[in-house]
Amino acid sequence: MKTRALLLVLILLAGTFVAPIGFSEAQSAELTLPNGPTNLIATPVAKNQINLSWAPPINSTLDQVNGYKIEISSHCSGSFGVLVTNTTTTSTTYSNTNLVQGICYAYKVSAINPVGIGNPSNTAYATTWTVPNIPTSLSASVISPSQINLSWNAPANTVGTPVTGYQIQKRDSCSGNFSTLVANTSNTSTTYANTGLVNGTCYQYRVFAHNVVGTSMASNNATGTTLQNPISPISLPSAPLGLKVVAKSNTALKLTWSAPSNTGGASITGYKIQQNGTTIVNNTGNAQTSFTNSGLLPSHQQTYRVAAWNSAGLGPYSGNATGITTNMTGIIPTDINNLGQQVSSFVQYYKVIFKQQREDTIKAIKLCNEKVSNAAPENRAKIKADCKVALKTIKEQYKDARKQFKDDFKIFRDTAKSLIKVAKEDKTIDKEDVKLFKNDLKNFEKETKSIAKEFKKEIKEIKKEKKHEEKESKKELKELEKEKKNKHDDDEDDD
Repeated sequence: MKTRALLLVLILLAGTFVAPIGFSEAQSAELTLPNGPTNLIATPVAKNQINLSWAPPINSTLDQVNGYKIEISSHCSGSFGVLVTNTTTTSTTYSNTNLVQGICYAYKVSAINPVGIGNPSNTAYATTWTVPNIPTSLSASVISPSQINLSWNAPANTVGTPVTGYQIQKRDSCSGNFSTLVANTSNTSTTYANTGLVNGTCYQYRVFAHNVVGTSMASNNATGTTLQNPISPISLPSAPLGLKVVAKSNTALKLTWSAPSNTGGASITGYKIQQNGTTIVNNTGNAQTSFTNSGLLPSHQQTYRVAAWNSAGLGPYSGNATGITTNMTGIIPTDINNLGQQVSSFVQYYKVIFKQQREDTIKAIKLCNEKVSNAAPENRAKIKADCKVALKTIKEQYKDARKQFKDDFKIFRDTAKSLIKVAKEDKTIDKEDVKLFKNDLKNFEKETKSIAKEFKKEIKEIKKEKKHEEKESKKELKELEKEKKNKHDDDEDDD
């Protein structure tokens, strides 16, 4: 009896197993590719980590979703590459680590089932945390013979994580090296009172922003001179003395002068410099008595004058001083000796011109971007227009210098070829030397093209990055406005 009962139970169990197996096979035959996941969100959580989360596709269980493919695009541009071929899990979260700080990354996710890989989700963007932007508009207000108050604007962009404090540095007598006044204020206040100072003394300050990633670059320098004790009247400084101009290279002149004999009862805070009657530096922002004017043309004459600033204003100009840049033709060859060395001299000359153009251009672009970011919306169009003029001026200035270089190099090359031809006829040079010299010329011309190409690429990347930042900023602003509107609507509904 027990045997028959056991047999009956086994038969019933076998029936329960067979039916689902048959149903699963029928269902598998009807499977199609899964739908795309939805609501993909990328959230930066550190300088090298972004967390992803998404909603599973519709009918994910019925479609037997068993994993996800994750794709990534660095710098939020270009094609996507595979980050994870198959997560082999139904989890809808993923942590992407070992990233580069301050870089934008784009992601998309696709569901996987026994049939294959479905359509991708929406694209999500996130930028890893990095150090904050610089504090701006630092100013130093003199309060008394022993106190100067500082104020500044918080960074326009904290780059993912809030500012946690500020480092303040000070330079006594407005000279020498900066020393740390406050390592970390450990708060977000943008003011500081520096007390216990020496009366009638110049102090210079700069501020850095801290966040959990690290420390920003320095703000602008701000200078203040404590009041005299007793307070004495301050007047304009006299004119700087002994202005001299000497040639530093084919493209640069160095100016030197002495401080005014009468500072007007206050410290000199900077100098205004004019070139051929046009202001090239409104205020150097320091008491240094030298300046190098770069990016000039070879064998060109320039005339300069300088005037000193103090807290009362700008004093009178110095007398004029004139200088002439050196001439490139000094290295035009006269015989076949050391032709390779003379090519190297031309290479160095070209690199100096191009390096200075690159530094001036990138500095101008970054300064313009900072001004636009910090400006009120109604002033941005004017600032952008001024920036275009400044960049065009730099381009034209170096265009002339590089044309002069090409003309000089053509003379050098043609002269060298003539010398080699004569030497070959006189049999005073062998074929191997001729070959080496021609290779030097060819390699140099190839290198100049490569340098120019890399420069254009770098400028393009800077502009592209700025364009993306503006796009992200507009997107964030739009989201904030939307949240405010929704909150306003909710408040009205509660009323």
